[in-house]
Amino acid sequence: MSCTVCASGIVIDDSLSNVAWGKQLGVSERSVRRHLNHAPKVASSSTAPASGGESETHDANGDHYVRFSQEPWGYDDYRAFIQSKGQNPDEVTFTWGWTSNPVGGFWNKLNNVRLIAGLEAQSYDLDPIGILDTLRKSRAAVPEWYHGTAEASTFVLSINDVQLGQSYNGGSRATIEAFHEYVQMAVVRIVELRDIGRRLERLIVVCGGDLVEGCFIYPHQMRNIDLNRKQQQQGVIALLLHAIDTLAPMFEAVTVLATKGNHGEHREGGKKIDLSDNDDTLCVEMAKLALARDPNMQHIEWIIADEEAAVWTGVYDWTLVTTHGDIYAKGVSGATTERKAHAWLKNMAAAFRKFGRIGRADVLITHHFHHDEMADWGDTLWRQTTSQDRGSPEFSQATGQHSEPGMLTGVMTPTSRWKDEAVLR
Repeated sequence: MSCTVCASGIVIDDSLSNVAWGKQLGVSERSVRRHLNHAPKVASSSTAPASGGESETHDANGDHYVRFSQEPWGYDDYRAFIQSKGQNPDEVTFTWGWTSNPVGGFWNKLNNVRLIAGLEAQSYDLDPIGILDTLRKSRAAVPEWYHGTAEASTFVLSINDVQLGQSYNGGSRATIEAFHEYVQMAVVRIVELRDIGRRLERLIVVCGGDLVEGCFIYPHQMRNIDLNRKQQQQGVIALLLHAIDTLAPMFEAVTVLATKGNHGEHREGGKKIDLSDNDDTLCVEMAKLALARDPNMQHIEWIIADEEAAVWTGVYDWTLVTTHGDIYAKGVSGATTERKAHAWLKNMAAAFRKFGRIGRADVLITHHFHHDEMADWGDTLWRQTTSQDRGSPEFSQATGQHSEPGMLTGVMTPTSRWKDEAVLR
C-alpha cells in the first residue's frame, strides 16, 4: 500500500502533533502514524522554508508535481509552470492546490496533468527539404576562394543546437530560414576577412550536437514538435549539405569536426541506449556518405565522434576541441557553466594518457547551454556558443536572460589561437 504522506512530498517534523499534521495534509491521524513507522519525525529546525519536499512523478493518471514557494500559486502560475514543461496548458487537464508549511512558505501541488481526451495528434505536414530547396534557388552566386600572400589562416564555423523539429518560436520553417541566412552571412564574412588580408585556406565546420530536436527526450515532447524523427533527420542532413555545398568550394581544405548532443540520443524509458547511437552524428555520417560521391568534395576530412564525448583536430600547432556540454552539465561539480567546463577539462588533462589532446585544448568550443560565454584560462580559451534553435523559452524563464540565436565564427592562425570572431546574426 502506498503512503499518502510520502506521496505529498512533505517532510513531517516535530512542530505539530500527529492530529494537526493530519488536518494540514488532509489525511487521518492514523495515516500520519503509519507514515512515522518508516519515516520518523525530524527536528523542526531542519524544515525551515526551502525547496525541500519538491517532487515530480509520472503515472497512468498523468504528471504530478510539487514545487515550493514563499507565496501560494494561483491558477495562472500553474498554467505558466505547465508551459515551462513544454506543454500547452490549453491542451491538458489538471488539478491544483497548495499546502502551507508550518514554518513558512507553501507547497504548490499540480496533479493529474494529462492530454485532453480526444485531442488530435500532432500532424507533421512540413517539408524541410522543400523549404530549403526554395531558399537555395533564390540565393546569390558564391564567390570562389583565391590564393593570397597573407599569413596562413583557418576559418572556424560552428553548427550547433539547431534542434530542428521544435514547433515553438516560429517552428521548423523559421529555423530553416534562419540557418539559410546564417550560411549566406558566412559567405559575406569570409569575403570580408579576405579583403583585410586573411588567407583562409582551410575551413573547419564544428558540428556541436543537438542538431535534431528528438521525439522522446522529455515527457510529452511529441506535443511540441512539428517534424517527426525521420523528417528531423532528413532536414538536418539537407542543412549540413547546404552549408558544405556553399562554403567548401571557397577553401583548399575542409575539416568537419562533429560531436554528439543529448537531443540526438536514442532513448528508451528516458535513458540513452548506448554511447554511440545518436541522431546528431548519424546525420553527419549521412552527409559524409552523400559527399563522398562528389569529385569536387574530396578535400573534406571528417572527424566524427562515436562513443567519445569530445573530439579534436590540430590547427597549425594549436589543438581545437569541441564537446556538446551535457557531459559536464550534471556529472561535474561547479556553480556556473564556466566552472563546470573548467573542472571537466582539468579531469581530461589529469587523464591525458587516456584522452590525449582533449585535455590539452588551446581552444575549447562548447554548446548545450544556449548562450554566449567566453573565458581565458591561460593555456585554454573557452568559448561557449549560442544556439541556432530560435531561443529557449525555458532558459529565459529560468534565468531571466534571452538567448539570442546566432552562428559562431572565428579565425585561427599559426601565431594566434583565436581572432576575428563574429557571431552571425
